[in-house]
Amino acid sequence: MSISEDFLERENLRAQMFGDVWRNLIPEVFRDVPTYYNKGNAVASLGTCSWWSNRFARDIDERLPQNARVLDVCSGIHDIPLRLLALDPQLEIHAVDGSPHMTQEGQRRASERHLTIHAQVCDAHVLPFPDHSFDAVTLQFASRHLEIIRAFKEIFRVLKPGGIFCHNDMLRPASRVIEVPYLAYLRFSVWFTAKLFGSSAESMKCVGYFADAIHHFYKPEEMSDLLRGIGFTDVESHSFMTGVMSYHISRKPLPQA
Repeated sequence: MSISEDFLERENLRAQMFGDVWRNLIPEVFRDVPTYYNKGNAVASLGTCSWWSNRFARDIDERLPQNARVLDVCSGIHDIPLRLLALDPQLEIHAVDGSPHMTQEGQRRASERHLTIHAQVCDAHVLPFPDHSFDAVTLQFASRHLEIIRAFKEIFRVLKPGGIFCHNDMLRPASRVIEVPYLAYLRFSVWFTAKLFGSSAESMKCVGYFADAIHHFYKPEEMSDLLRGIGFTDVESHSFMTGVMSYHISRKPLPQA
C-alpha cells in the first residue's frame, strides 16, 4: 500500500473543514430524512439516481460468487441490499450504518418485502467483523461524509482475498463546465428539498455543506488512484456526466505464492 502525500493532505483538509459537520450535524440530517431520502437523491441527481443504482447493482450481481456474503457499509435505508436481493435472494447480506433512524427505515422496507438483512448500528471507520469476512463490500452515497482513507482501509481488512469493493457516489465532476452549474443546482435542490419536507433547523445548516463536500472531494480518476493506494487492484470506473455520479469496482488481491 502506498497512499500519496497529496491524498493525506487532502484528507486532513477535509477533516478540518467538515469534521464538526460529520460529528454533529450529519447525524441530525439522517434523523430527518429516512422517509424521503430516495426523493431527495432523485432531485440531487437530476432524476437519474435510481437508474444509476440499478446499473451499479446489476454490475455487482454479475461478479458475485454463488451464495456470496456481502457487507453494505453506510447502508442507510438498505437501498443497495434490497436491489441485490431482488436480483439474487440467496445472498447473505449484512449492513452497517451510523444512524439508528436510517437503519430502522431500512429494516422496515426489508420486512415489507419479506427479506432478511442483518443490520447493526456502528461506526463505518471501525467495522465489527473479523478480517477476511466478506466476498464483497458495497458503499453508496456516503463516502463524502467519512474519513475516507480510514474507512477504505477497514473495508480492505474485512474483504476476503479476491473479494470486490463496490463504491458508488456523487463525486467531483472531472469537467469544470459541468461542475460549476451542477454545484449551483445542488445547493438549490438541497435547500428546496429541505424546505419541502420540513427539515429540522440542524439539517438546514447543512444546505451548503453537500455542495462544498463534493467540491473538495475526488474526481473519478482520483478515486481510482486512491483505491490503488489503499491496495486494491483491477480498478474499474464508470461515470455519468464526468462524475456527477460515478461507481468504482475494485478487488482485494490474492496472496502472492
